[in-house]
Amino acid sequence: MNRSDRDGYGSLPLQLGFVLLIGLSGVFVSIQAGAGLQFALLAGVAGLAVGAVVTWFVVRNLRDVMPDTPDMSEREW
Repeated sequence: MNRSDRDGYGSLPLQLGFVLLIGLSGVFVSIQAGAGLQFALLAGVAGLAVGAVVTWFVVRNLRDVMPDTPDMSEREW
């Protein structure tokens, strides 16, 4: 994946999956702790917000340290 793919929408499904994973973990932990439905939904919303911030932070920092990789579709085998 070259830099234009990483900067575009190529990694968007992975980023959304990461946000959803963090959000759902908040829901599951609150349910396991015995919380009610309202608190579990609140934990899910808070988890989505935290997941968005964490994903933004990770992607922003990884773009600075990851080297450009060659486009494998143009490679001669």
